[in-house]
Amino acid sequence: MKLKPIAMTAVAAILAFSAWHLTQGREEAAESKPETTAEAPASSGKVGEQVVVLDKAAEMKGGVAIAPLKTVFYHRQVQAFGVVLPLQGLIDLRNSIETARSQREKAAAMLETSRKEYERLKVLHADDRNVSDKALQTAEAAWKTDEANVRAARAALSAIEQNARQQWGGMLAKAVSDGSPLFNRLVEQREVLLQITAPSGVHVPQPPRTAGIRLADETFGTATLISSSPRTDPHLQGTSYFYSSAAPNLLPGMNVTAYLPYGEKTQGVVIPASAVIWWQGKAWVYVQEGAEHYARQEIPTDNPIEDGWFASKGFKAGERIVVTGAQMLLSQEFRSQIQSGEQGESGEKGEAGEKGKKE
Repeated sequence: MKLKPIAMTAVAAILAFSAWHLTQGREEAAESKPETTAEAPASSGKVGEQVVVLDKAAEMKGGVAIAPLKTVFYHRQVQAFGVVLPLQGLIDLRNSIETARSQREKAAAMLETSRKEYERLKVLHADDRNVSDKALQTAEAAWKTDEANVRAARAALSAIEQNARQQWGGMLAKAVSDGSPLFNRLVEQREVLLQITAPSGVHVPQPPRTAGIRLADETFGTATLISSSPRTDPHLQGTSYFYSSAAPNLLPGMNVTAYLPYGEKTQGVVIPASAVIWWQGKAWVYVQEGAEHYARQEIPTDNPIEDGWFASKGFKAGERIVVTGAQMLLSQEFRSQIQSGEQGESGEKGEAGEKGKKE
């Protein structure tokens, strides 16, 4: 049976409408389907933080240890410049002092001999001139010459000691002159001598008994005050001090960053060195924000102390941080970011493929 033209036109219209409706339905279903996105580490809302999720089993396997922060009181610090001084100047000074002392003692011994000889001849001369006038006069001249030599030797030693005080300060000059235990420790390289200079214009009312020093490998040591320095570094023009330190791997000529505590104490917390990881030139720690959640947070490094850093802001007492195993958490964080990136790229490629099929 043949369809009439009108009937054929109606059937074609119905088929076209059905195809359009089916296609439209698929597109709406695709648009309404939830998108799958890669899970990235969530942010805790604090600047500089990234959160890592780690279960208890992974914590134990990675050796993660957590400890609460404790309140401490800390002196403010001024950052200063330090240099390890060579000891040749002190050694030469010691030799000069010993030579001058030897000369003084030799002159004193000769004076004592010539004095006694003059007195002996004087007695004999008085006893019916048993010695000649010339012999007595010669003995007196020798005695007077030896007196002058003693005065010259004493003046030479005094000049050396005064020069030492002007160059090294009274305390260090005395240590060299006496051959004290401090001088021996320096010469035997059990300690090094540091000149620490505060920035120009910064006044430290009283030189602190101990100062912190940051070494080339980012470790920290301590230095003990010897005395104020009577001279300054010509390049820095600040107040200088002499310190001694037994910190390892310090050699003459090395520069170090020093920290001089001063002023009133400030309340804060201590971040232990074992908790700190370095990344992109900054120091970070992981703070526990839940049973299995750890947030990476930057710490200030302008107040170093022995075995850690002091922080007056950004952290509070009682807050729990990772004190060991932080490096493992950093690796886990980066691994999560890489996986998230790969999943995101995969999702974009899949979406592009679907669009290609539709076209």
